[in-house]
Amino acid sequence: METPTADRPARAAVSAGILLVFAAVTGWWMLLIDGVGAVTGTEYTRGAHIVRAVGATLFVIPLIALMLRFPVRLRWSDLGLTGWRIGGKQFLSGAACWAVPALLTLAALVGAGWAELSVRAPVAEIAVALLGLTALVLLYEAIPEELVFRGYFFAVLACRFVPVWAAVGQAALFTAWGALNGGQVSVDRTVLFALFATLLGALRVVTGSLWSCMGFHTAFQVTAQFFSGAWTQMELHDPDLTVTAVAFVAVPFASTTVLLWWQRRSRTAPRAVPS
Repeated sequence: METPTADRPARAAVSAGILLVFAAVTGWWMLLIDGVGAVTGTEYTRGAHIVRAVGATLFVIPLIALMLRFPVRLRWSDLGLTGWRIGGKQFLSGAACWAVPALLTLAALVGAGWAELSVRAPVAEIAVALLGLTALVLLYEAIPEELVFRGYFFAVLACRFVPVWAAVGQAALFTAWGALNGGQVSVDRTVLFALFATLLGALRVVTGSLWSCMGFHTAFQVTAQFFSGAWTQMELHDPDLTVTAVAFVAVPFASTTVLLWWQRRSRTAPRAVPS
């Protein structure tokens, strides 16, 4: 039998923690999606979105708090969480990694005539809608999903593996979880989940911060959902989704990858010794 050290829990404890949390969040999300849908119908409604968002965060935070005690003992700081002041800056940095290249690319492509952007509401109404959607994204996606995958799963896996493999492991779990909870499985959706989770894992490795992952996740989801058709204040007319794929995925994912590579390289590069 393997004897765990103080810093390296037993393989059985790591496996138990992952299986328990994965089963719990998978079952709860199925209930949120199918159970709420059985009451409100399959069409999107703001009320169903609010119920699912609040239900997701209210379930995950106590779950993770409990799992930090058993079977693998961890601290909140082990999940990549710091104080609010530092965390806020890290959140904004993560959001900027996606938002700056994505919105600049979107503006350039719309300006070149590749898509049409229509404004259908006053600025004040758009601002209120974006604030409301941001709150829903934080509660339904960014906070609970990041706490589970780039937080708990990454930290537990990192107890036994190097950070790169911990990032790969959480990405595999996130992709599997998305397939189980996303209705009809498609190649495009599976690839997007895998790329998204891998990039967020890399962000977690390089920055050491879960806040930065939450920021990136929030910026991506808010923009994608705002132009999905459920929110009518602005409309992006992109029939073949080329502009969406380039502006929302290809460019910001690639630029963030390059930025993370540069940050990692600059930290590990040997410093010149003064003569």
